[in-house]
Amino acid sequence: MNRYRWNILGLCEVRWKNIGETSTKEGHKLYFSSRDDKHEQGVGFLIHKNTVKCVMGCRPISSRLITIRLRATPFNITIIQAYAPTSDYDDDDDDVEDFYEQLQEVLDQTPKKDILVVQGDWNAKIGEDAYENWIGTCGIYCNTKSNERGLRLLEFASYNDLMLANTFGPHKSSRRATWHIPNGKYHNQIDYIIVRKRFRSIVNIAKTRSFPGADIGSDHELIMMTFKLHMKRVKKLGHARIKFDLEKLKDPETAKTFHAMIRGKFAALTILDADGTYMETLINTFNTAVTNTTSEILGKYSPVKKTWVTADLLDLCDKRRELKKKLKKKKKDAEGVRQYRAANQEIKKGMKKAKMNWIEEQCQDI
Repeated sequence: MNRYRWNILGLCEVRWKNIGETSTKEGHKLYFSSRDDKHEQGVGFLIHKNTVKCVMGCRPISSRLITIRLRATPFNITIIQAYAPTSDYDDDDDDVEDFYEQLQEVLDQTPKKDILVVQGDWNAKIGEDAYENWIGTCGIYCNTKSNERGLRLLEFASYNDLMLANTFGPHKSSRRATWHIPNGKYHNQIDYIIVRKRFRSIVNIAKTRSFPGADIGSDHELIMMTFKLHMKRVKKLGHARIKFDLEKLKDPETAKTFHAMIRGKFAALTILDADGTYMETLINTFNTAVTNTTSEILGKYSPVKKTWVTADLLDLCDKRRELKKKLKKKKKDAEGVRQYRAANQEIKKGMKKAKMNWIEEQCQDI
């Protein structure tokens, strides 16, 4: 994602257990909401480190829905990440209706003035045949024929005065498709970014499309939409807490030096005049002595963040990306498909092994 300009990234099929949040080594923030019994489904948001301070709140709803609100100008932004039931996994249509009922409840609780974005994997096909009956809700730039799930999505969007943003741009077929099989022979448009019609003017339709080059070993493509607005700057209140490297005190020589220096500075406290400002002067002198001595002897704490993703794995990811590009140019290439699958499998095994090695190193350090 470093090759793209982004602020908020919506995720489907996170497949982590429970709900929570964590930070990456780059400073980005990940919020997720998943099942508590299985490594299935799951949705989330990855917030860019420059946008984290704009987050007003994140609310996990279920393993298929999560919502986040961000401070911006002239209006705040509410984003709902959705992962609709699939026809293969959920054969009962009641699951689909339950999903849309819950989604409608979440949408009804959204402030009316907010810029609303509802995005995700809808597992719904919408084709050019739907344009005439749903003018304003969907565009003519679709890749397939509509199915029942697609019509249900259009009903939901029309009822809430929403539009499917990535069906309005005149992009070629490869930049409209959002799902594919590895050999590229079959592809569909089942992922959509949906916004309120009243905010259509701030959406850059020309830059709202899929980006096949963002390869993560998934059968889904990255879809991006550009807004013409500004994230609101949040003023920092107070002073940041300074963390000192207290681990250095485990060294006997360092501890001895620290003790001697701070004892010398504390000696000056015994000669202060006991007047009306005695207590205030005593406290200020004490704090200054401790802070200066600690800073001089121990220094600030700088955590060493190790990553288990090795350079070899990154090279393999680059190789897989190049293989994917070749497959898009030459779709009926059996050898290319075999190489892509082999590279993908090698990356998965390498990731698992590298992560286990990293965990073992951390345990040994402890």
